[in-house]
Amino acid sequence: MSSPALAESAAHLPKTRESAPANFLTIQALRAIAALLVVLYHAFDMWGLRIDPAAPGVTWGNGAAGVDIFFVISGFVMVVSSRRLASLPRAWWTFIQHRIVRIVPLYWLLTTAKLVLVFLFADLALRSGLDFGYAARSYLFFPVVDGAGHFRPLLPVGWTLTYEFLFYLLFALALALRVDVLRVLVPGLGLLVAAALLRVESWPAWTILFNTIVVEFIFGVVLAKLILRGWFLPSGVAACLVVAGFVLILAVPESAESPRPLTWGLPALAIVAGAASLEWHIASVIPRWVLALGDASYSIYLTHGFVVPVIGLVFVFFHWTDLSAEVVAVLACLVAGSIVGWIVYMAVERPIMLAVKRQAKAAV
Repeated sequence: MSSPALAESAAHLPKTRESAPANFLTIQALRAIAALLVVLYHAFDMWGLRIDPAAPGVTWGNGAAGVDIFFVISGFVMVVSSRRLASLPRAWWTFIQHRIVRIVPLYWLLTTAKLVLVFLFADLALRSGLDFGYAARSYLFFPVVDGAGHFRPLLPVGWTLTYEFLFYLLFALALALRVDVLRVLVPGLGLLVAAALLRVESWPAWTILFNTIVVEFIFGVVLAKLILRGWFLPSGVAACLVVAGFVLILAVPESAESPRPLTWGLPALAIVAGAASLEWHIASVIPRWVLALGDASYSIYLTHGFVVPVIGLVFVFFHWTDLSAEVVAVLACLVAGSIVGWIVYMAVERPIMLAVKRQAKAAV
């Protein structure tokens, strides 16, 4: 949905809490924040890798928690957006088609761009290679392990899409069986969680897929079901949850002793729950540019990996590497990442989605 459409829908939000709105603009704003958190994380990481490993903030990994917010939002949005879809014939297939169109074309396009860049500028690629099997598995959303033993496909942020597609397949299975989605998600994702808790380094490399982070999809699904039944937090409590959630996400580091769903997943749930409950109070005052970045959040997420290294190379070229340079570089990453992501959204992602919608209407 474009930002004008979002603004228009905000003007027609229901004034009571008896029914949930079709589009949660607070959740749309959270998409933008989550994407920028990930950009911020990679901006600091870039500075530490390429310029100064001892600079302030380069070991701060909390921006990665933007992914946890995305996962909770994904569970929430899939339930809200599939309300009418569930009663249609072959709902599961329609659901999968929508997800493929939404995720795959842009990811494949940018993965191909990354492949070309690695081929042309291999010396500048710190974490990518040209192994055929590695590249093929990256395109197919299979779990892939890089040379350092990390879950990192050719387009590094694509690791999250492997979990997204696993979630979509289980969601589609529930639609096909016409059962409550939790009856499929809980045992399906629960097996991954159990395997993650038992996994040791001697297991095959592909078992890196086993991760407790998948619980966060269930967080979002349960929250959406409560919201659709009219459960909303008082505005004061909701605001406190949003603030507390962000404080925890920004301040509490990920720990091997504490599963990620506890460290960052529960704060992400608090943020999304609070934001959804505040929809009627703040949706109309959310700046349009924030909603526009929310529209472009997927493009921002996928493209910032091209933007951030270029900014780093510019600062290396000019030998500007002091603290002030780091501050400017991080801000430049946020601004440039947002602009490039929005341009890609308007020029590539949005036209693809509109074209598919036109074809679907013509086929009816």
